[in-house]
Amino acid sequence: MGRSWLPRLVVGRGLPYFRRSEGNQRGGDALHGGEGPLRVAEQQEPRALSRAFVEACGENQIRRNDDFNGTEQEGAGLYQVTQFWGERRNGERCSAAAGYLHPAMDRPNLTVITGAHATGIVLAGKRATGVRYRAGKGEAIVKARREVIVCGGAFGSPQLLLLSGIGPAVELAAHGIPVVHELPGVGKNLQDHLDFIMGWTSKDADMMGIGLRGLPGLLRHLRRWRKDGGGMIATPYAEGGAFLKSNPAIDRPDLQLHFCIAIVDDHGRKLHMGYGFSCHVCVLRPHSRGEVGLSAPDPLAPPRIDPRFLSDERDADLLLKGVRMMRGILEAPALAKYRDKEIYTAGVSSDADLMAHIRARADTVYHPVGTCRMGVDDMAVVDPQLRVRGMQGLRVVDASVMPTLIGGNTNAPTIMIAEKAADMIKAA
Repeated sequence: MGRSWLPRLVVGRGLPYFRRSEGNQRGGDALHGGEGPLRVAEQQEPRALSRAFVEACGENQIRRNDDFNGTEQEGAGLYQVTQFWGERRNGERCSAAAGYLHPAMDRPNLTVITGAHATGIVLAGKRATGVRYRAGKGEAIVKARREVIVCGGAFGSPQLLLLSGIGPAVELAAHGIPVVHELPGVGKNLQDHLDFIMGWTSKDADMMGIGLRGLPGLLRHLRRWRKDGGGMIATPYAEGGAFLKSNPAIDRPDLQLHFCIAIVDDHGRKLHMGYGFSCHVCVLRPHSRGEVGLSAPDPLAPPRIDPRFLSDERDADLLLKGVRMMRGILEAPALAKYRDKEIYTAGVSSDADLMAHIRARADTVYHPVGTCRMGVDDMAVVDPQLRVRGMQGLRVVDASVMPTLIGGNTNAPTIMIAEKAADMIKAA
């Protein structure tokens, strides 16, 4: 679902790495790669429901956009997806592991250890010399000849630094961890896309759901999947999408929609009988800032995560406006044949009541960044070469280094960061 869009300076420098990583089914051009390991495909067989969503956006004066990663981001359309295309694994998800790691598994200079948990960075003074990890009941050490590269994500990377004595002195002291290197920004600056969902039941069964009406179609799609990887089984669920401006005067979209061909409740953990559809809206560039810390000095304990969603009222105001824009789309004529009953917010109309629903049900869309942010000021954790400031032989390469959250999904931009980091590491 794309790079959508990094800050302009980074896009200019990062574009060659986006193009290097991308293997788009449409082929390469000035903004896209056609031969890269991360396969980007058209959806195998999007539902008519998703096309009706795009039409409903048009009925709300939202133009059609067939490439959210093209020259303009604003508009509505069907997402491209990170799936294999034109090969044996047609229609299967192309993860970073599938695109990059699996083809390299036979290299003699690569060892992959699974079922392991990193517990700390081995340090000689302020130089990283290895990593401690636990596998089963024992603990082992991997030694590094040149550098240790931390890739634990926006939650795991700051946790590992803190466990190793690198971070704010107050946080380390609270857990009895000796300070190796005081770095106040570790774990700060957490940002994420906060997501609110509206959903409808439907009498149409040509979508994902639980019921006998759709069983014949599901069996047909299963046979199709086994044959060539096509059909509804290849769906990403979030088939349709849109990037919207809350105000025509702003220079780029500040809201994103994901339209799903299923009833989504609590990230799919709460299931509903029958059939229906959902739509998500998120604030693309939130002002709220949270933090990641330690819940205990035990490396197997989960980190302490406080996203502080909606702590900045500007985010609350914008999300409320986004919810109203989303409801206007879902109530458009193009979706009339699919609508039955609104699930969560039927009859809720006042700003106060909608805001109460938002505060009760809004949740992450899994795009955390920023907790080991790149920069040159005192709160930066890594420098522009992603080296941990004040340390030697230690870098962080993941979404935690983003200074601010990008205006879209974080998968492709994180892979771009890794491509750029690989060149910097080789040149060191």
